[in-house]
Amino acid sequence: MYSGHLPPGLTEKHVSLDKWQKFKELQRAKVDQRMKETQRKRKKEGTCHPVSLPSEPEEKQEEHWKELMQYFGINDRLKPPPCSRPPRTVTMISRAIAEGDYGKAEELSDRLATRELAVKIAQAADCRDFARTKQEAEASQPAQKRRKQIAWGFKAKKRWETKSNMGFM
Repeated sequence: MYSGHLPPGLTEKHVSLDKWQKFKELQRAKVDQRMKETQRKRKKEGTCHPVSLPSEPEEKQEEHWKELMQYFGINDRLKPPPCSRPPRTVTMISRAIAEGDYGKAEELSDRLATRELAVKIAQAADCRDFARTKQEAEASQPAQKRRKQIAWGFKAKKRWETKSNMGFM
């Protein structure tokens, strides 16, 4: 009955039955909690099927994706040409296929695709944010120009005053 979880120097004989049951109950709850945490981490890593978040309605999510989709690949022309050596992940995928480990190859391929999609999404979000800030800056520019142009400037006023005083000298 002793499972090695009692503090050193204590045996089951020294613990009352209700306390022992409470200890076992708490131990099971702790194990269950750890199992749930590992399942959550696996879901976050993408090893389990993705679950859509109920916090946002589907229409809002679709609208968000449509907005980002217009910025996908917008800076592709600025990328340098690919080098002759393939990326390390592609080499690992090829090696796994050659060894016959298709499960590992599929996992690496999924990881590579997820990473590439994440990079594209991040770049699209950056482009969207840049476009928004640029539009806001352009919209605020005419207002700033109007503020700078006072109806009667100080230099013009000074010239006018000096001209009007010329006749009295």
